[in-house]
Amino acid sequence: MKKSGLLNPDLCYAIARLGHTDTWAVADCGLPIPEHVEIIDLALVFGIPTFEQVLNALKPEVVVEGAVIAEGTPERIREMVDTDVEVVTHEELKAQLAECAFVIRTGETTAYANVIFKSGVAF
Repeated sequence: MKKSGLLNPDLCYAIARLGHTDTWAVADCGLPIPEHVEIIDLALVFGIPTFEQVLNALKPEVVVEGAVIAEGTPERIREMVDTDVEVVTHEELKAQLAECAFVIRTGETTAYANVIFKSGVAF
């Protein structure tokens, strides 16, 4: 058994496969995700886990060099993103999901609590 860090095997595997500039997303429980994009569904019930809980668990695990959020994303969600952020329309964000390696679905019920991240490199 792992001693620390992420425990979800699907999430660990998905992160390990990421390369430089690959994109992936953390989403609220209502975001429509294209059929061909892998979904790592962590949602248990409405509100659990929150966007913040999931993002805090991910931060030590992955290198991020950029992010995309939609217009209307709540300020508290924007403040959690510690990288350069591009703001697009909600429709454009949904279109960009088609290029994501995977989407992590949370139990978050806050509208527009969706962020696409661009993977960086650790060296």
